[in-house]
Amino acid sequence: MKNYNLSRLNKRVQFGTVKTVQNLINGTTKQQFVPLFTVWYGEYTLTISNTISLTGMTATTNQLIAVRHDDRITTALVAILDGVTYKVAGVSSDSDLNAYDVVTLTKVNGHG
Repeated sequence: MKNYNLSRLNKRVQFGTVKTVQNLINGTTKQQFVPLFTVWYGEYTLTISNTISLTGMTATTNQLIAVRHDDRITTALVAILDGVTYKVAGVSSDSDLNAYDVVTLTKVNGHG
């Protein structure tokens, strides 16, 4: 995507992985976010026709963001956006100079 104003990248998103850690006191395990890198992002919205064409996706659990092209962003990662945990569901990548990627994030509920 080329037609995106650089000044709209005014928020931070943290990308990372999730690992299982054990509680040393009682032996239970839990999922913990491990940050890998942080990038600037801007909000991205779809037209109504684009929204309708996304079958199986609901607006309440998905977030679209625009970021500068970054090969590190893959569907193997999770993201923390405004304190909410999301799984990277897809990356619409554009590796041209001065291009942006659209990242689809799906909200993680409970233990994801």
